[in-house]
Amino acid sequence: MTAAELGRAGEQLAATYLERVGFTVLERNVHLRTGEIDIVALDGTTLTFIEVKTRRTLVTGVPQAAVTPAKLRRLRRLVGAYLMDASPPHRDIRIDVLAVLAHADGTFAVEHLRGVG
Repeated sequence: MTAAELGRAGEQLAATYLERVGFTVLERNVHLRTGEIDIVALDGTTLTFIEVKTRRTLVTGVPQAAVTPAKLRRLRRLVGAYLMDASPPHRDIRIDVLAVLAHADGTFAVEHLRGVG
């Protein structure tokens, strides 16, 4: 599985997980002028922007460690740009990270970090 295929598999798994725990996935892979938002979803009345990080090994650290302070600043700017163009009905806004670890046996582990930014 290539890195791009792994990323797509992780994002599909993330979307399925979110729907299973009660989120409504509104959009995936939202392309904006300055970047991309992986998943936009509603968690009740909270508009949630989800960054998905998928890894095969922990050699470079846990997947969520890739969401650095600089990445969070970039995500906040992307959220602002998204809200200028499209704003589904919501009460609150939140940024989450979904960390996906692909095991060698083909299974995945998912960790959902809420309100990271």
